[in-house]
Amino acid sequence: MAFSDEKRRFWQIDLTTRAGAKSAAYQGALACFIFCGMAVLGLLVFGGLAGISTPQGLSIVAGAGLEAVVGLVAGLRLRSGQGAYWGIAAAVLAALELIGKVVALSIGGLVLTGMVLIITVQGVRGAFALKRAAGFEDDDIEVFT
Repeated sequence: MAFSDEKRRFWQIDLTTRAGAKSAAYQGALACFIFCGMAVLGLLVFGGLAGISTPQGLSIVAGAGLEAVVGLVAGLRLRSGQGAYWGIAAAVLAALELIGKVVALSIGGLVLTGMVLIITVQGVRGAFALKRAAGFEDDDIEVFT
């Protein structure tokens, strides 16, 4: 992963090079896949506990299913270096999930979902940088090597 500072913080990605932008999009895809896995796990656990035949169980299955589908599609699109808008949709869903974790006072879920949200936003930034594809520093270097 290409970082923009010497302390290698994961929330400060280097978007001045094509490799940094691709790395950010790839990491965002990984975060979307983790978000999808968390949604499937929530679907199985909470949907199964509430019972699929009840209205509460159906709403849990529908909500978690939507999160899983958006997370999967966003992950596949970001992995290819595209899909910034799908990544935005996944980030919005992760932010809503984060608000739910704050309300429920779930510290472990708060930390995990917060990290997923930060890395997804970095992936969206990387996808937008790849979409613009202008002004990368390494493009100038490749001409002279």
